[in-house]
Amino acid sequence: MRPTRIRTAIALGLSAGAVMWTAAASPATASSPAAASGGTAWREAGHYDTTAACKRAGKTGIQRHRWDEYKCRPGRNDNYVTLWVRGGGSGAARALNTG
Repeated sequence: MRPTRIRTAIALGLSAGAVMWTAAASPATASSPAAASGGTAWREAGHYDTTAACKRAGKTGIQRHRWDEYKCRPGRNDNYVTLWVRGGGSGAARALNTG
């Protein structure tokens, strides 16, 4: 093969690798119509070392009216626990807490 063809093949291989890497690294929960429609979509609220710490944070968020419900699920590669929350709590409860 000629050096130009080798360089072209290497450049195409590196470009394809970069595109695949970025696609794999992008979050699965990109902006979607459901996420923008209000407090009905699940969103990540934090990562914890133990399930007990995750549940404690979830209950605290409900008590402080930051969200309506929560769930704790294993994170990627089971290295941590992810706190998922839904809802934003009621506006009246927020007004009572802030003022």
